Order: sequence, then C-alpha cells, then structure tokens
Amino acid sequence: MKKPINKAKNKTSLQLHVLIRTLYTLIFFSIVGIINAQQITDSVHPLFRGKLDGDKIRESFDNFEKAILAKKTEKGKLYNDVLLSLFHSKSLYTNTVFNKKNEIKELDDFKEQQQQYQSYSQIVGAYRNITAVPLFDSLPVIVTAYGIDSANKTLYRYRVLLNKTIEIVPWTQVKYFCPVFMYYRYNVDGTEQKQMAYLGQFKVPVGNSITIEVKNIKQPDTTYYISVVWIKRAPTVIANFTAQTLKELIQVYKYQWKHDEFEPNGPTYYGDIKLPSIDSLLIKTASFDYHHNSIFFYLQDKVKKADLVEYNLLKDNDSSRWIANTFDPNIISLQNLTAGSYKLLTRYAFQRQTVSSFSFSVKPAWFQTLWFRIIAGALSALAVLSVYLSIKNRRQKAKIKEQQIEQQIVQAEIKSIKSQFNPHFVFNALSSIQGLITKNDIEAAHIYLNDFSRLLRNSLKESEKEFISLSKDLEIIDNYLKLEQLRFGFLYEIVVDPEINKDAIEVPVLLLQPVIENAVKHGVSGLYQDGILSIKYTVAKADLIATVENNGSMYKDENKNGLGLKLTSDRIALVNKTLKDQQITREIKNTGNGTKVIFVFKNWLL
Repeated sequence: MKKPINKAKNKTSLQLHVLIRTLYTLIFFSIVGIINAQQITDSVHPLFRGKLDGDKIRESFDNFEKAILAKKTEKGKLYNDVLLSLFHSKSLYTNTVFNKKNEIKELDDFKEQQQQYQSYSQIVGAYRNITAVPLFDSLPVIVTAYGIDSANKTLYRYRVLLNKTIEIVPWTQVKYFCPVFMYYRYNVDGTEQKQMAYLGQFKVPVGNSITIEVKNIKQPDTTYYISVVWIKRAPTVIANFTAQTLKELIQVYKYQWKHDEFEPNGPTYYGDIKLPSIDSLLIKTASFDYHHNSIFFYLQDKVKKADLVEYNLLKDNDSSRWIANTFDPNIISLQNLTAGSYKLLTRYAFQRQTVSSFSFSVKPAWFQTLWFRIIAGALSALAVLSVYLSIKNRRQKAKIKEQQIEQQIVQAEIKSIKSQFNPHFVFNALSSIQGLITKNDIEAAHIYLNDFSRLLRNSLKESEKEFISLSKDLEIIDNYLKLEQLRFGFLYEIVVDPEINKDAIEVPVLLLQPVIENAVKHGVSGLYQDGILSIKYTVAKADLIATVENNGSMYKDENKNGLGLKLTSDRIALVNKTLKDQQITREIKNTGNGTKVIFVFKNWLL
C-alpha cells in the first residue's frame, strides 16, 4: 500500500511543479507584453498625425477590417456602432490562386460564419470571413476604431490579449484620436464621421497572436474585437521549369495573373486568356538531365519584392551561402548547374528563423562520367608535350610582337618630338628673339627666351614617358601657345570641365601638340589679332573629349598638311593596340568659320 501512495504523491508533486512553472512563464510573458505594448501605445504613428495621406499609408500598410453586420440610420445610411480597422505590413501574401485550398491552420480559431456578415466592409488581402489577419514579419500593427471619437470616448474601454487569454493591456480608456482613413462612415444619427480612435501599435514574436477588444461600458455584454496572428512561414517550391520549358512557365504566370483576385499592388484580371488546368501547369521534378541544368523554381506565396526571398544552395553539404533573390518575386533562377545532388534552402528575409528545403539532382552527361574522364586523362597525358611546345611557341611569338609594338611606339614618340620642335620652329623662335633684341625690347626678349627654354626643357623631359598627367600636358601646351601668341598676336583659351581631375587623369604625352601647331601655322597665324584658338576638355559619361578649334583655314589631307598630323594618327593606332578597354578616336570637321579637331578618349574616366 505504501508504494501506490508514494507514486500518487510524486505525480501530484510533479503536476504542481509543472503548474508553478507554467504560471511563472505566463506571468513573465504578461509582464513583458504589458511593457512592450504600453511603450508602443503611448504615442501615435507619424503617418496618423494630422491629415492622413492615404497614398503614403498604403505604401507601408494594408488595411483589414472585420466584416460585421451594418445597421441603417433614419436617413438610410449604413453605420456600425464600432468598426475595428487593422493596418498591417504588406510584405507577403499567401492567398494566391495556388493556395486557395491550402488554408492557414493558425486561423482556424478565428473563423466565423459567412451568413452573419455583409460583404460591404473593405478587406484587402482577401482574408474573408475571419476576424484575424495573418502576418509573417516582426513589424507592429496599428489598430483604429470607427465610431469612437473624442466626444464619446468616456463610453468605451479597450484591452489587448496575448493568444486570446493573457491580458497584456488591461481595460483602458482611449487616449488618442486621428482623422478617419475611409470617408463616408456614419454615426447612428447619420452624421459623417471625421475622427476615429487610435488604439496603438502592437507586436509579439512569431507564433503568437494578439486580440484587441472594445466594449461600451453601458452595454457590457457587447464586445467588438479584431485579431492578428504572427505565423511561421517559409517559401515553398510548387513547380520547377527549365530553359526548355519556358513556355509552360509563362503559362503559369498568365494563370496567376488571370485568377488571382488580389495582388500586392492591386487587383488584376485578364479575362481573354485561355489556359489549361492548374494541375497540368504545376509540374515539380526532382531529377534533371545534364542539358536541363538551368532551372527556374516557382514559389507558392507572393512577396512585395524579389529580394525578400533568400536562398542557399547546398551541393554535397557544400554551402553557397545565403543569397537574396534578384530574379523575380515568385521565381528563383539557378543557371548552368553542374551534375550532382542539391538541396535548395529558402527563407524570407523578414523571418530568417524559418527555413524550407527542396532536394533535387542533375544527372551527369556521358562525357562527365568517371570512365570518360579516365580515357580523356590518358589522351591528355599523351598530348602534354605537343601542347607544351605549342604554348611555348605562341608565347615567343607574342613576346616578339609586343617588342615590335614597343619599338614602334618609341619611334613614333621620337618622330613626334622632332615634328613638335623642328628646326623651322626653333629658327622662327630664335629669329623672334633676335628681332626683339634689335628693337631694344630686352624685357620682351627675356620673357620669350625664358618661355622658350621652359617649353623645350619640359617637353624633352616628359617626352621620355608615354603617358603624363593632363595638368602637365596642358602646362606644356600653354607654354607653347604663349610663344606663338607673342609672334602672331592671336587669342587663345584652354577650358577644362570642373568635373575633370587634371592631376588624376593621364593622357599620351603631347598627343595634341602637332594638331595645335598645325592650327596655329595654317589657321590663326595669318589672322594675327583676329585669330582665335580654343582648346576644350569635356566629359561625356566615361569618355574624355578634347576639342581643338580655330577660325582659320580648313585642312583635311594629312599627307599635304605636314608630318605632325600623320604622326598623330600613327600614335593613336599604336596606343589603341596596347590598350584593350580604352581607345582614342580623332575627327576633323569644317565648322564653316574654321576648323575643329575632336579627340575622344573612350572609357578614360573609369
């Protein structure tokens, strides 16, 4: 008799222990919930202060209202004593054409009979005949109540329940109000409502629900309520397609467009599209041939943006890490998969703790099998020597060609220097200096000689390089034009777009010099004070554009207008050979009033 008594005592003790732990847990959650809820209900969301902007509110929230029976005023207008309105996030919708038969079990406790209600009430998201809306992220919901305003607030109290049982906000009088979100809502006397009660923002962890209850203290038996349930959810693959079955994929898209009553951005209906049954469209395959290795996975739910879906592709337990989807809100695209076994893990960015998986495999091609690799390896081993010799020979040819190009560049630079500082130019410069000395204009002769020596020194110094900074190149050009201006008296300008960093950009050394010298010699030298020479550097996307323009005579034929222009073309051709992604083009135009030469340095600003 003692043993049964001890067992009963132990059982009773265990039950008491479990009960105490449960009570502690309930008290803990109750305290935490009260603190969180109270913090949120002590203020009004900025979007609900002052005049409501419906467009801005709809950018962040969807509106859900419990469909309750409406009454009629003496004037024949519909009204409700109290109508609760719920503003919730719009990240995900489960009520699509593919989910019509898959009801959310967590909402079973909130269903009500359809015949008790009318359908006039606005319900966005198509969750009909229930008093709760399902949510899948951690964003709070905002609850308001039509029929309660600052004039009758003393008649009403509201409270908030966690999981329909734990009171996290006790019965409280309404403190805050805001303008109505929906017009044409009426009071019992037929007047239009201008104000609604703002009950606050609420949120709880995923897997829980809250219920907001409102009652009139003069009618204690009447309670108005609305609920929201935070539900665990992960993306689910309901069909997959390959590059060879894109036609079927498009049919699924069309089917959803035609039959979905609600979409994240509003209702859509295409009544003129004839499509087969959904059972023939949604085909899910777990094994693919090697030539069907570009796969599109169609997801069950609808999300607002593609990057709200994240996936991780596992191959032989090797993870590719979590990646945000960038293809389409309903589709994950995996292209050119190699042979092997895979597991596609999917989750929502707003609920990363819940993960779904789909396993599939890609069969190897005949040339990817083990026996083929053995044969191919043996043949490759026999061909190693010939391949090695071929590669070595090719590298030697490439090296010789590279040396030839470098030699041509050096030769072109030497010719360019000679063309820029030819004896004729030096003779003219010295003659000008002699003339100034003869005129006893010692100061001008000194300036001219100083500028000439600086130009000669800088040009010889920088000519050893293939590229110099744009600022250095412009300095040499400016020195040269000062000398020529002293001789001929023309006007010139050098303009650089402020967006261009002259010290950071490098250009081929003195590439424009022959063109500028030609513009002086054949263009503005004979015009003297009426001659105008303009050098401009501008930007067009990633391109640098240099324009040399003068109001002198036109020149087209490089062979008839001096060696400098031909050498410029040779240098451009050689530079274009050495640079793959950056190219230089040159164009000569007759403007009607003179000559314009345009250099385009493509992709020079990247």
